[in-house]
Amino acid sequence: MKCPACKGPLLQKNAPGMTLDICYGGCGGIWFDANELDRVEARAAASLHRVWQSKQEKRPLTEPRPCPRCPDQNLERKQFSETAKVDIDQCPKCGGIFLDDGEFSIIYKELKKPGVTAPELTAAMVEAAAYIKAASAQPPANA
Repeated sequence: MKCPACKGPLLQKNAPGMTLDICYGGCGGIWFDANELDRVEARAAASLHRVWQSKQEKRPLTEPRPCPRCPDQNLERKQFSETAKVDIDQCPKCGGIFLDDGEFSIIYKELKKPGVTAPELTAAMVEAAAYIKAASAQPPANA
């Protein structure tokens, strides 16, 4: 897979309980498949905070960012929450999320605050989960 921001390779990184796609040697961005961001545990978070300590370059947000999973689909910029003031890149088709330099640390802190929710992210995740469930329930086209 290619990084949506710098077009470098996304390499798989094992974190406790999950495998993520990270842009090592490039911009340091992280690709989360649908619902992976919600499942990040404290041990995995510690290793993901360190990813950005060795980032190489930062990419502007002016050009469209292609989804690394869905051919011919661009990611959409969405505000994560009012309080954190973070914009994320999300695929409207598969629900995956790409986070730029430093965004994971900000979002992780936001998600761990008691009583704080990110309504747009939650709604987007629910929509993506419903889409994936509906798509997997349909029989294959050649059946």
